[in-house]
Parts: sequence; C-alpha cells; structure tokens
Amino acid sequence: MKKLLAVLMALVMLITGFGIGAFAKADVTPVIIVSGVGAKPFYMDKGTENEKMVYPPTVDFGYVIPTAVAGIAMSVFTGDINVFSQTVADLVSNIFDEFKCNADGDSKYPTVTADLYPLSVDNYDFDYTNEVSELEIAGAVAEEIGAENTFFYNHDWRLDPCANADGLQAMIDSVKAKTGSEKVVLIPCSMGGVQTVAYLYEYGYEDIDSIIFMSSAHKGLFFVSELFSGNIELNQKNIFNYVELSVAVADENADALLTLLLNDLGELALLSGLFTTLNDFFQAVSTDTLWASLREVFGCYPGMWAFVRDEYFEDAMGFMTDENTSPVLLEKINYYHDNVGSRSDEILKEAKAGGVKISIVSHYSRGSVPVSPAANIDGDNLIETACTSNGATVAFIGETLGEDYVQAVNCGHNHLSVDGKIDASTCLFPESTWLIKGQPHVGSFYGEDDYNEFADFAVWLATSKTQPTVHSNPDYPQFMETDSSLNELNPLTAEVETDYATEIMALLGKAVDYIKNNI
Repeated sequence: MKKLLAVLMALVMLITGFGIGAFAKADVTPVIIVSGVGAKPFYMDKGTENEKMVYPPTVDFGYVIPTAVAGIAMSVFTGDINVFSQTVADLVSNIFDEFKCNADGDSKYPTVTADLYPLSVDNYDFDYTNEVSELEIAGAVAEEIGAENTFFYNHDWRLDPCANADGLQAMIDSVKAKTGSEKVVLIPCSMGGVQTVAYLYEYGYEDIDSIIFMSSAHKGLFFVSELFSGNIELNQKNIFNYVELSVAVADENADALLTLLLNDLGELALLSGLFTTLNDFFQAVSTDTLWASLREVFGCYPGMWAFVRDEYFEDAMGFMTDENTSPVLLEKINYYHDNVGSRSDEILKEAKAGGVKISIVSHYSRGSVPVSPAANIDGDNLIETACTSNGATVAFIGETLGEDYVQAVNCGHNHLSVDGKIDASTCLFPESTWLIKGQPHVGSFYGEDDYNEFADFAVWLATSKTQPTVHSNPDYPQFMETDSSLNELNPLTAEVETDYATEIMALLGKAVDYIKNNI
C-alpha cells in the first residue's frame, strides 16, 4: 500500500509540476549566462507612455553635424581650438545625458533601468538568431539542457559591480529554488567576468558548479586604462592594422589583396604627415574641456572603473579624479579595486581549489581599438588577449614571439601556439584556457543557417561533469582558429606565408577572363 501511495504521489507531483525541481536536480545543472556591456538596451520610464530608449543613445545627426561644423568654423575664426573642444564636450554630455550617473556613481535618472529576466529563457520571446552573442549562447545551451534550465542575467553595467552582486545572488537563489539544483553554472561574457569575480568576493563559491569565462576582462583592459590615464593616440599603423584585422573577406584572393593593401597603407610614408597632423589635432581637441566631459560621463560609472588595470590605477585616479570628486564614488571605486580588481587571481584560485570548475575562452588576431598607445596589443576587436586569457604572453600585432622564444613556464606541456603568437604557459590556468584565432569578441552565432561550431564548444564546456582541459577533447585543443565565415572551428595550423605577387597575378588573370567572357 505504501509503495502504491508513493507512486501515486510521484505521479501527482509530476503532473502538477510540484516535483519538477527535484527532477531537474538529478539531470542537469542549470546555466546562467551573465551579460556584458550593451547586451540589451536601457530604457527610461519602461512600460509607461513615456518609455524611451536611452542606451544605445540616439544621435540627432541633423543637430550634431551642423553644431560640430559651427564649432570648427569658430575655432578657425578665433584661432582657439578650445572653442571646438567645448563644442565636442557639450555634444558628448548632451548625447549621454539620460544615461549618466550622478556624482555618487548612481543612475542620474532613477527611472533608467536595464531589462531584467528573472525567469528561465523559455518565458521570453528571444529571437536567438538576431540577438547578441550572450543570448545566442543561451539559445545553444537551451537546446542541450532545456530552456527551463537556462537563464540570462542582465544588469546595469554602469553601476558598482560589488553592489550588482546582490542581484546575481538573488537570481542564483531563485534558479536553485525553481530547478531543485544545489549549484549553477555561470557563463560570464565580456564585462560579465568583472561581475562574476565581484560576486565571488561578496558571496563565495558554494553555489557555483563551474564558470566559463567568454572574452572576459580579467583585471581590466589596457584600452580603458590608457584612456582613464589621459593617454590617447592616433597611430597610422595601428589604425590600418585594426581595419585589416576587423574585415573578414570570404574570398581568399581578395583577402590576400586587402591585407597587402592595408599593410602597405599602414607603412606608407606619404600618409605619415596626414596622420601626424590628425594625431596632433586629436591631442589638441582632448584638452581639459573635453576630458571634463568624459570624466562627467564615464568617470562616474563605477563599472567602467572596474576596467582600469592595477598597474594604471594610481595614474587613472590622479587624472580622472580631484578634490571635488564625490567621496561616495571614491569609496565604490577603491572598494572594488582593493578587494576585487587587485585580488582577482587570488579569488579565482580559491574558487578553483574549492571545487569550482573554471574555463577561460580568449580570442586573438583581431586588433584593439586604435585610439590609445595600447592599440598594438593583439585582441578580439574590443579587449586585449592578454586580458581575456588572464595572463597569456602575446606578441604585438604583426609580430611573433620570435624563433628563439622559449616557453616561459616549463610545466611539462606545450603551451606555445604554432603561429608563434601566444605563450599560454603564463596564463592563470594554462591547462583550462583556450585561445581562438580570428574569433570576434564573445562571437557566438545561432540558427540553422549560421549556427557555428563555437556554440558547440561553449555547450561542451558548460555541460562538462569534470574540469575540462585543453587535453580533454581532441576537437577542442588549446589553440584553434575560425574560418572567414566564422562557422567553423578547427585546430590551429602553422601559417603559410602568402605570396602576394602570385595572388595579385591570379586576380589580374580572373579580371582578364571576365572581360573576355562578358564584355
């Protein structure tokens, strides 16, 4: 009789959904994707008749262009570049006004909010094929473990990451209660890595099964660190490197020609005078007037301060703050730096020693934003590889580590890339750090037509029952590369030096054939 009652109770619980949590606990570990900067828009007065999108900001070019032209004209007329600087500063301030933080580092307008998604992804109408990479990863994970076990944590990335940790903990508690699982998997993307390490400091790792960092900013960015230290630069070679590495061309011959063209332009002496003048103008415009506007906007984002690397911190504080800076903002900035930013490695090591599986996915060979002296550092178009890999030794763009280079850490495994660009032995976790050549920042796709193998890789990491390593799966070695369509993921092979003369002759031959056959 007891057995019959137990069976009946189990059937009732299954039908009513009361026992779904216990069932999920036995089968899968739920996954939470932690978003980065700009994953979703921000709105003012969301859900009211006054609803307005404030990020990305709307730019009224009909106003901006004439205003900028007028500023240039007045600068020429008066001979004072500061007139144009003030014009630009006012434009920046006005464009971002509704998305600013106040002097204390809180949202200037309390009704400006990030969209939150407290339920599993099956409760929302996400079009994964047209979403940001974070949600495309969520779509791929949902196919593997079920949408009811897949969650998306979005947050106000402007604000203090340590304060935002409360929101992540609330979601983790909710996910555990809904699924019956004792732990969760986190997939932090981009700035989501900053948020995740701040969470680990504030709440520990008892609720975490594993963490897969996707293009995360470990210990900050060189790009932001340079800007917050007042260092800007428009360099001819760096700009053409960025363009060349950012453009994907499906045709190999066309890509070879484009590479040749942009490399030559980057070295062309004829353009050096132009870029010297452009850089001088850029430096002149970036006077205290313009910097004051940048401090007012980005300098009041505690979240942006989390991107300042430890070795730049004192310089950045000296440049971006003064005696009038809010003590409340300074407290937030210093609290994160002292407890999280400068202790990131220690926090992650402790979590891993405590049983958390940690994997790091980093990309390279896509250049870095070319407006600072750090633009020659290899990256993924947005964050430098040395940061996303948490410590890899990376050759500058267009260079290798050298034929005589010896792996820095002799650990019994080879961690040198065959293209001579990367030494992963210096990473915090060299055995569980993957580097993918040519993959853009985060860089996942979803859908039958353009579903890429990178999503499969992310799912494999997220569902591994043991700590995955670069030796665990022959399909996913430490160094991989993507094809020009970004659909394929293959083991990295040695580069074959391009014979540009042959490529050009082949292109000319095709052009002649086309003319003969079609004209």
